[in-house]
Amino acid sequence: MSGPLPAWLAPLTAPASWAYGVAVARRNHRYDRGEAARVARPVISVGNVTAGGAGKTPCVRWIARRLLAEGHRPVIAMRGYGARDGAASDEELEHRERLPEVPVVADPDRTSALRVFLPRHPEVDCVVLDDGFQHRRLHRDLDLVLVDATRDALDGRLLPRGYLREPVSALARADAVLVTRASGVDVALADRIAAYHGRPPLAWSRHEWSGLEVHDGSSAEHVDVEWLRERVVAVMLGVGNPGPVAGQVREAGAEIAVSIPVRDHQHYTPRFLRRVRSSLAGVRALVMTAKDWVKTRPLIDFTDWPVPIVVPRLDLDVFAGTDELANLILEAARSTTPSVP
Repeated sequence: MSGPLPAWLAPLTAPASWAYGVAVARRNHRYDRGEAARVARPVISVGNVTAGGAGKTPCVRWIARRLLAEGHRPVIAMRGYGARDGAASDEELEHRERLPEVPVVADPDRTSALRVFLPRHPEVDCVVLDDGFQHRRLHRDLDLVLVDATRDALDGRLLPRGYLREPVSALARADAVLVTRASGVDVALADRIAAYHGRPPLAWSRHEWSGLEVHDGSSAEHVDVEWLRERVVAVMLGVGNPGPVAGQVREAGAEIAVSIPVRDHQHYTPRFLRRVRSSLAGVRALVMTAKDWVKTRPLIDFTDWPVPIVVPRLDLDVFAGTDELANLILEAARSTTPSVP
């Protein structure tokens, strides 16, 4: 499968991809003329050119923590994709849980929402825009784009034929590229990115587990990743690119006996979780992402749940270009923003 849709739909994806590309080109042409709106704070955007998880959530946390460490007071602005019935989205809940000192504004109309929020919070001095590369309505002072080293998505195939949200040539409008899920600096990948972006990636990073939360009742036990060694587990990974996460489970020494299929931004219900419960015979734990846990936690009764739930604590480890990336972010946060409505 070269794209997000099943292979049997391939004959339909080429015309759909062409039509999608025409719509994207028209939209980009409009914003290329400078129609972006401004808000009264510097904006640092984190995004990508592909569908699926490239690591935006841990990257936003990494940026927010760097800003906090330097005395800044950021707000995270996001669309809130996947939210239902007025409830918070999984990513919003995850940000609030891992960064309780950073406010979150979640609204499809991020510009209008920020124009309401910012006058009420004068202490906030910059905005981190989560998944903002295609949200061109809002002006940004730094456009950071992520490229996932584990997924060959820069093949020119637009949605739904491939994973590209827009042509790979769009990398040229980014200020900097950060490679995620990399095991090291990949010269060949750097050259491919440079061909479109105009420069090699500014920084390289990997997804790192700083520990595990083991939930088996009312409180969580914080343990080392070693806890998983030689355990037979089930996994339920509702993220855009679950393969690398499953790989980390195996690298920790666990055996995956059951893989429960779920979508990115999966909507969980008590009925769905009853089916999950029935599939856990013979395993010693269920591993899920923080995105899944924040949504399933209110629905699980541990007095009737057969195994512990294990949630890795995911962080971004920027192992090359760390200072260059941090300096670019801090420079953007200090930039002077023209007066706006």
